[in-house]
Amino acid sequence: MPNAAPPKHRLQQLLKKGMKLHREGRLELARGCYQKILKADPLSAEAQQLARVLQPESSPAAKAIFVTDNAETLAQHAAAYLAQGKLQQALESCKGVVKLRPDSFEAHQRLGEMHERLGDLPAALDCYRRALELQPDSPDLHCHLARVLGQGRAFQPAAELYRRALTLDPQRQGIYSDLAYALTELGDLDAALEAFKRALRLAPRSPKTIASLGHFFERKGDLLSAADAYREAVKLDPQLHAAYLDLGFVLYGLGELAEASDCLRRLLAQQPDSWEAKAQLALIQLLQGDMPGGWATYESRWQVGVGDERRFFQPQWKGERLNGARILLYAEQGLGDTLQFVRYVPLVAARGGEVLLEVQPSLHDLLTPSEGASRVIRRGETLPEFTWQCPLMSLPLAFKTELNSIPASVPYIHPDATRVASWRERLAGNTRRIGLAWAGRPEHPRDRWRSLPLEQLVPLLNVPGTTFYSLQVGAGAEQVQQLPPDVRLVDLAAEVKDFANTAAAVANLDLVISIDSAMVHLAGAMGKPVWVLLNKGCDWRWLLDRADSPWYPTARLFRQTTPGEWQEPVKRIERELRQDAT
Repeated sequence: MPNAAPPKHRLQQLLKKGMKLHREGRLELARGCYQKILKADPLSAEAQQLARVLQPESSPAAKAIFVTDNAETLAQHAAAYLAQGKLQQALESCKGVVKLRPDSFEAHQRLGEMHERLGDLPAALDCYRRALELQPDSPDLHCHLARVLGQGRAFQPAAELYRRALTLDPQRQGIYSDLAYALTELGDLDAALEAFKRALRLAPRSPKTIASLGHFFERKGDLLSAADAYREAVKLDPQLHAAYLDLGFVLYGLGELAEASDCLRRLLAQQPDSWEAKAQLALIQLLQGDMPGGWATYESRWQVGVGDERRFFQPQWKGERLNGARILLYAEQGLGDTLQFVRYVPLVAARGGEVLLEVQPSLHDLLTPSEGASRVIRRGETLPEFTWQCPLMSLPLAFKTELNSIPASVPYIHPDATRVASWRERLAGNTRRIGLAWAGRPEHPRDRWRSLPLEQLVPLLNVPGTTFYSLQVGAGAEQVQQLPPDVRLVDLAAEVKDFANTAAAVANLDLVISIDSAMVHLAGAMGKPVWVLLNKGCDWRWLLDRADSPWYPTARLFRQTTPGEWQEPVKRIERELRQDAT
């Protein structure tokens, strides 16, 4: 008679069987195996752990812990992980399903959705494209692919995909809404409006569509209608968080700061960790002159991608004595921001440190002689060793800057003397020499509000005793060629390609007139008279209801009284110029 297998061996076999059943998703049978083991050996740690995992109160994700070669089980695992918020584990399970079922469009679609949720847009695009190849008549897949393309701002192909989806499902309201948004971003406002009409005919009270219509009005420049649309959207769906942000943004542009603040605080009551709302509230605080509170809250900008945050091992400097240590100060946002905040460099140096200043390449030559900086580095160059670091726009927080303590001694930017002398000959004349700039960077979120067409400034160019010079470069510079032939504006765009040259030219002008752009900060930092055209909901740094600036003693501010209406402030500037000419 053969010897019976030892109890330990039988229990090991039973354990393997239970784990196999567990991997296959046959959980009740697996639980039976584990219980048999525990009946024979109550101290079996492995059986105890596995049986505990399969208790009824355990989460689906906790139960789905084994690798399997069964596609259905892997799909269940993915769903369980997703329900638990374990996105990376869900992604791996979805990859396993695709490997086992490479011809399943659903498998590729789900994998694309996981990549999209994790922010890997190129991988999501690949998955959706493969899924669409396998199932070309799916309107949902057309929309998935279009959505990801839109997130990458490829709105033209996205719009084409939405149109194809509508040929497959012409009554889908959401597709019309998404198409309208894409067309709005493309600037095809007439076609966007038609798509919105179709969407609203199918679902007149769709909060998402009405919020997208708000974006349409915003792009059109009709801020009042945009605000009304966003208000209606959040009224219909108080949980539509993005609409609160958009409404706050538009109300800021309208100068309705109390309602904007209330809107953002309502969002924070629902989403206490909404960094976007905190960052917008910080700008309102600064605009209202609350410097201590505004600067502290503005540190939330890093959470929403405002500014070029750098990841350093070195601690951020917050005003400590430096005792000879080397500190890196670096530009983080626009050129104008850098020009405004390099004023703090000498103050940092006075705390006893060696200051490295990293700036945008286009500002390097101009700022190389900056007082207090031992070395000025172009962004992208190799950095030497340093002990501390601080972004330029965190320096007001480090110095606890308030309205009455803004370091405003000008000039603090000095152009090269040789270049200045060269421009003196170039701009010689007996009229009042005035530089002009009218457009900012199109990618700036508020550029469509702060910039204006050159044609609206033509009345200034006709003032006797003046010679106007265009300092506009990049976007908007082409408008000089569109002026009537009898309007005289000397175009310097080809000669002021870098800021060192621009500053030398500005040094030889009597006045600069500009919208809120880097040109204002350059002229102000040089101590040059500068007149600033400001939109109604202007940038925080110009504060409220002031005709002067605590940042730039030589600046005068000419504000819109009606959002989007430039005629009145331009007329005031024209009157001032004519009075000065008499």
